[in-house]
Amino acid sequence: MTIYSDDLVRITHWTSGLGACAFGVYDAVAGAGSDLHGLVMTYCGAVLVYTAGGFQDYLRRRDTRVVVHLAGNPGASLPQICAATGLHKDRVGSSLQRLTADGLVLSESGSTAISRSYRLTR
Repeated sequence: MTIYSDDLVRITHWTSGLGACAFGVYDAVAGAGSDLHGLVMTYCGAVLVYTAGGFQDYLRRRDTRVVVHLAGNPGASLPQICAATGLHKDRVGSSLQRLTADGLVLSESGSTAISRSYRLTR
């Protein structure tokens, strides 16, 4: 299993969000702090958990932009995909890694990521 930096952000949001929710609920119920403090902490935790889902949607949209470009331009290189989608090379590279690991994209020729060409699997 490959873990990408994008996945680490999502996992961090989930774990810290759920932890903040748990501590907030404990604080509000046990009365260690003020009720308002516990509720605010619970709300902040819930927002972190919610943003993890939003971040996942962002990754899907970004991966879709890469797939759409490759559908019309098989054999495109990383710089070509970046220029066409307007995405930074690190983001496109991360999407290509994820799509390749999932078996949706094949990398062809080239020893470096920049010299490689990419196409959709059939």
